[in-house]
Order: sequence, then structure tokens, then C-alpha cells
Amino acid sequence: MGSLWAAPTQKTPQDVEVLANNVSKEGTLVHAVGNVVLYSPKYLITADEAFYDQANGDLELFGNITLLEGVNYASRSGHTKINLNTDKGVSDPLFFFDESSDVWIKCENAILNPDTYITQKSIVSSCNTQDPDWKIAFTSGEFDKENKWLHLYNPVFYAGDVPVLYLPYFSFTTDKTRRTGLLKPEFGMSSKEGFYYMQPIYFAPDVNYDVELRPQIRTNRGEGMHGTYRFVDSAYSNGSITTGYFKEHSDYAKDENLKNDSHYGLQVTYDRSQLLSEKYNNIEDGLWFDINYLNDIDYYNTMRNETLGYDKLVTSRFNYYVKHDQDYIGLYTKYYIDTNPPLPRTDNKGTLQELPTLHYHHFTNPLLLDNLLYSVDYQAHNYTRSEGITAFQNEFNAPFTLYFSFLEDYLHASVSENIYATHIAYGNDDTQENEGKYWRNYHKFSLYTELSKPYDNFYHTMYLGIDQILPSKEDENGYVANFIALNTLTKSTSLTLKEFFYNEDGEKKVSHTLKQIYYSDYDYKYGNLENDLKYYITDKIYLGHTLHYSHEFSKVSRNQVSINYADDIYSTSLRYTYQDKTYRENTIYKVSQDISSNKDYSFVTLYADSKYFTHYNVFTSVDYDVQDDQFRSWNIGFKKSLKCWDYSIQYRDKITPKLTSASVVDSVNREGIMFMFNIYPLGSVGYDLSKESEQKF
Repeated sequence: MGSLWAAPTQKTPQDVEVLANNVSKEGTLVHAVGNVVLYSPKYLITADEAFYDQANGDLELFGNITLLEGVNYASRSGHTKINLNTDKGVSDPLFFFDESSDVWIKCENAILNPDTYITQKSIVSSCNTQDPDWKIAFTSGEFDKENKWLHLYNPVFYAGDVPVLYLPYFSFTTDKTRRTGLLKPEFGMSSKEGFYYMQPIYFAPDVNYDVELRPQIRTNRGEGMHGTYRFVDSAYSNGSITTGYFKEHSDYAKDENLKNDSHYGLQVTYDRSQLLSEKYNNIEDGLWFDINYLNDIDYYNTMRNETLGYDKLVTSRFNYYVKHDQDYIGLYTKYYIDTNPPLPRTDNKGTLQELPTLHYHHFTNPLLLDNLLYSVDYQAHNYTRSEGITAFQNEFNAPFTLYFSFLEDYLHASVSENIYATHIAYGNDDTQENEGKYWRNYHKFSLYTELSKPYDNFYHTMYLGIDQILPSKEDENGYVANFIALNTLTKSTSLTLKEFFYNEDGEKKVSHTLKQIYYSDYDYKYGNLENDLKYYITDKIYLGHTLHYSHEFSKVSRNQVSINYADDIYSTSLRYTYQDKTYRENTIYKVSQDISSNKDYSFVTLYADSKYFTHYNVFTSVDYDVQDDQFRSWNIGFKKSLKCWDYSIQYRDKITPKLTSASVVDSVNREGIMFMFNIYPLGSVGYDLSKESEQKF
């Protein structure tokens, strides 16, 4: 092998090294033949033969040419002429590959420039080069290497070898980095809303913030614009501001009986840690808020083509906490907007707000003795609204617990005294008493053991414990509104057994929980016997059975059987649940004993997902009400995913909230077929063929 170092001259600001089987030089012209390798600051080139003029930087290459430019761009050609000083040249034919996006271009000839490639009679795709699943043929095009943007003139879109669409012009980006430009558009078609098109526009002027605008059109419904401003103002914080407006066509709003013909809203979010802890030692704090405003629920439903389901009660939150050693202080606020208030009210003045809640907690600590522990919890709630009763509630809770262990730590016991008190002061209502008071204390006695033992073929662990709650003093005076939650307990005794079995390899095989609660204050003394059993057949499949037996009615009140499986190919869950009208949930808190409004129900839930077929993902979910003999929900479909494209077809059923002028339509049930086709990196097209039915109170 011969080699030559071509040193720089005044006319040649490039350091070029040429390696080949044979290298010769005549004047300033270097001729290399056989396994040619050329290095320059910008390129790494291989070829069968090369001519390089040191004087002017001209380079001509022949045969099996590979040109690597940086870490992203590579090209193959049979003949290339390029000037290494100006980076200008021609190549015929040319195969160009952008590694960052997997997009390739094949053309008969190309003009090479420092920042662009101009191609003639070309094909572009991101699929396999041999028989691509999709491709675009175009007469001429330009690829901007700096902005990573491809412009195509007279493109014809092919599915395999079948032409499906012609356009006079089309362009898309191959850039996946954060930068200003157009994002992937969204297309859709609905029988009611017509053709849907949204084109996101992204602005990234600085590393600390960006802006995204999302103009959209729905040909039968209306037009709108939404936008989001995102920012990072410190190493510990980030936030966003989202707003938008959608204007309905007058005929659509009239036909659908919409309360508003325009929808608008605002959302501001912010999350920050170390607000004060940067300045003060031994302090941990955090700030988070999510502020929302909208004129009706369709503001959410017009943000994207995917119709979204939201609760009609929209919540704004503001939370801050600070923690130091054993003390915690929190400030929480909740503000609700009822988008469909109960008639005859049409505004939000009667909606109860929580502005704010103040929370102080002192963590568990020893008191005088190492085994005597206590903690303190205080909360102040301010319930307010413009019209209707308001309240200010103070809550205090303090448990004191004494721990013991016996028989060389085989037996453990604890005794606790729990004090709870609350005071409520009311306003805005002269018809009720102006305050309410409640306090109580209860004793809790616990006795438990935790055991484990190895056997020849398995390992067994067990927890067995009994807890008794004895309410002691209790006093309630004044009025307690229905929105005030009191921490009231009932006299009860709970027996709990938890056990686990492991095989000789340490794999969990069986888990079992048995719980029985006894009530002293109710007419029915025994709560439901709860039995939960899981058998792990393998590390991929387990059987589950949960049973509740009602002693009061001498029957099974709840029965649930499930089988679950998951591996790299399959994931499925089949569950049957039966619940009798006699079912009562076990709880240590006081509850109403009236179960006359309960109803029997039984249903089957199925979820399955399979990747058995190469490139296909088949999925389904079913919720079938056995009692009423009807499907509550249904979803089935499949998705085919390849390197360069995917598509999915699914049947789905969904419920979307809707606000009408009559305020009688609570939601819309939409069911139908959804088709989605996605081409990488061009974008996606969807078609939604659905029918709607109104859900009324």
C-alpha cells in the first residue's frame, strides 16, 4: 500500500491524507488507485479511484464511493466531483442517508452544495431500500442539511409500487431535535364534524423556553387556535401556560343545541423544588400549582382530534410545603368550576371551594420513653363560596402509642390513645346554627407476631395480628354540614392473617390474606369475611380469587375470580366479579347501615394484548354486564408497526361530556371505528367513523 500526506498550501486550507494501494503524484495532482481512503477535516471518503488537485482542492472519485459527512450524513455513488475548499460538486447517481431520521434519497444525479443537496429524478423513503413499503418519487428536490428540511417538487406517493397521491409540492423535516419549525400535522375525518386538520407550529428561540401554536379547522364544525408556552426558570423548576379559542359554525351550534358557540380557556402550571432550601440548610420544600379556567367543557374536547373525556367539575390546585427535621407545614388550595351546575343555577357562585387548607404535622417521635411514640396533626380548612353556606374547620389529631415485645421478639403489642377534635364556624346562612363541635378519643390495642420458617422445598412467612378499637369519650354539639367530614370511628375488632409461600429458588408461589372484623355497635356484629388468594403458577401467570362472605345474610356478598398472564409476547387478564346487594365494605369508620339502595351486579372484564404476529399488535378489552346482559364498553383492534410506518384499526366506545343550552344532556356516547395511518417521519392521517347518542339525566 502506498500513502501520501497532502500538506496545506495558501490556496488549500484543507489537511488531506490519501491512502491507497497505489499513489502517484504529478505536480499538484495526486492519483490514487485501489482501496482509496481519503481523510479531511469534514469528510471520510472511500472509493476505487481518486484524483485530487492540491492546488485548487478539486477531488474526483470513481467506483464504489462512500462519503461520510459528520456523524449523521452518508452517501454512496458511482462518480462524484467535489471541491474540498468550497464543498461544491456533482454526483451521479447518488444514494444519500440521514442516520438521525433513517430517511434516504436515491437519485440519478445531484448537485452538492455546502448546505444543500439538489437532486433530480429521485425517490425518498425511510423503509428498506429494497422494495420499500412506501416511497415518494419526485422530479426534483432540495435537502437543506443545515435546517434538515426536505423540499419535494411534483411528488407522487406510492404504497409499494402503486401510486396513490400526487401533489405539486410537499416538504417535511428530518430533524428530531428541539428547534423552530412545523411539527407533524394531524388529519382526521368525522361524519359529523367533517375534515379535521391541525398544523402545530413550534418556536424554540432559547434553551429555556419554547412556544407551540396549534391552529385547526373542522370543516363542518368550526375553527380554532390553541397555544402553549413552556419554560424552565431554574435547575429545579419548570412551567407552562396553555390557552385557546374555538369558534363553532352557527348551524353546527344550533343543530347540536350547544350552550356556547365559542369555547375558550386557560391553564397555568408550575412545579418547583428547593424554593427556600437553596438558601437555608436542613429545609426541604416544594411548590406546585395547576390553575384552570374555561367557559365550558367543550374547550377541552376541541383541543385535539382525539375527543377527550373530562369530569364536568374542573379543579385548580395550588400546593406548597416545607419540611424541617420533624416538622411539616403544607398549604393547599382547591378551586372548582362546575361546567354544568344543577338547575336552576347557571353560574359558579354556589360551588363550594377549599381556599385554603393549612396543614401542620409533627412526625412520630419518642416521648419520655424510647417505646412511647407520639405525633401531632393539625389542619385548618376554609370552605367558601359567593352564595350558600360557608365554613371554617379546625381539625386536631394526636395519637400516642406504647410498644412492647415479648418472648424474645416473637410477640409484639402496642397500646395507643388517639385524640381527635374539630370545630366548625359557619357563615352566609342564618337558618342554621353558626357553629359545630365534635371531639372524641379512642383506644387501640394491637397484638401481632411475624414468623418465618424454611422447609425442605419451600419457605413460609406469616403475619398474624389482632387490632381492637374502643371509642371512649365522644361529644358532638351544634350543626355539621353534609360537606364536613368527621373522623368518627366505631367499636371494632379486626383479625388479620397474611402469609406468603416461596419455593426453593426464592420465587413467590402463594400469597394469602384473611381478614375478619367484628362490630360491637351495629345490629350486624360480623363484617364480611375477606379472603384473598393468589397462586403464582409461573413468573408469568397467576390466578387470583377474592371472596367476601356476609355473616349477616349467610351468603357470599362479593366474589371475584381472575387469571392474569404476561410475557414478552402476550398480556391478558380475565376477571369475573359478582357483587350482591347485601355487600358492605369493611371499615373502622362509622357508616350508614342502610343498604336498601344497593343493587346486585355481575360483570366480566377482559383485556388482551398480543405481539405474536411479526410487526402486529392485536388488542381488545371488554366490559360485559352479566346482570343487565349488555356491554358497558368494548374495544378491539390491531396495530401494525414497521420501521418506517404503522397503521391501526380499532372499534371503540367512549363517553364525552357536552354542555347544551337546555343543560339536560350530560354527555355524548360515541362508538365507531377509528383508522390511523402514520408514516415516519412525515406525519399521521386518521379517519373516525362514529355514531353518537346522547346521555341524559
